[in-house]
Amino acid sequence: MIMHWRDRIGLWRGWRQEAGTLFVGLDFDGTLAPIVARPEDAALLPAAGDALRRLVERSDTDVAIVSGRGLEDVRSRVGLEGVYYAGNHGLEIHGPGLDRVHPEAESARAELGRCAEALEGALAGEPGVQVEDKGLTLSVHYRRAEREGAGERVRQAVASSCGGGLRVTEGKKVVEIRPDVDWDKGRATTFLLETIEGDEVPALFIGDDTTDEDAFRALSGRGEGVLVSESEPKQTAATAFARSPGEVAELILRLADD
Repeated sequence: MIMHWRDRIGLWRGWRQEAGTLFVGLDFDGTLAPIVARPEDAALLPAAGDALRRLVERSDTDVAIVSGRGLEDVRSRVGLEGVYYAGNHGLEIHGPGLDRVHPEAESARAELGRCAEALEGALAGEPGVQVEDKGLTLSVHYRRAEREGAGERVRQAVASSCGGGLRVTEGKKVVEIRPDVDWDKGRATTFLLETIEGDEVPALFIGDDTTDEDAFRALSGRGEGVLVSESEPKQTAATAFARSPGEVAELILRLADD
């Protein structure tokens, strides 16, 4: 049975004390910021921002924000120095001494641009559906869709409008289109760990969506995942859960103040 994070916090603190360091990765939307109808309206929960600031100040903890948002978007919304930022599911990464764009993803920009243009036309008659162009990826949001069955019509539009060389995944009321490269939040988290930490450093990853499961699985044997879910989740690779971004802020604070 998956445990509540308060039943695991002592274990995670113990890991850090024994190893001398801890890596903490976090998603943004639904984790550090409440889910909102319009993605451009999302804002870092003030309590989470304060707790993150205190955690980043610790010399024995490295913090990374690994988000589906574009790099500059998520970095501007968090606004903290000394943090590693991985945007577009880790296809672009920036942080202290690190600046990387996945080379295969970069070459897919033209195809993504054609896909975005085609989707704008195909979905023009769907009120509340939004095509978000993030440079290296696209997101088609239908949380505000006004017509029944919009999600299925979005899927059909993506299938007919976007050609080869692209990968389609789904999240909470969103369809994601990415370059078809062997990269996801799990690969990005592993890359960050190996680049800035080394193989033996314990790690946590906190996220709320299906794309975060890749990070949870990547940490198997070397750390744990925390799924943000209102109720106790039944199927997840995470080993603990938090009920809301407010609880995530409390978790971060407990790690910061140990």
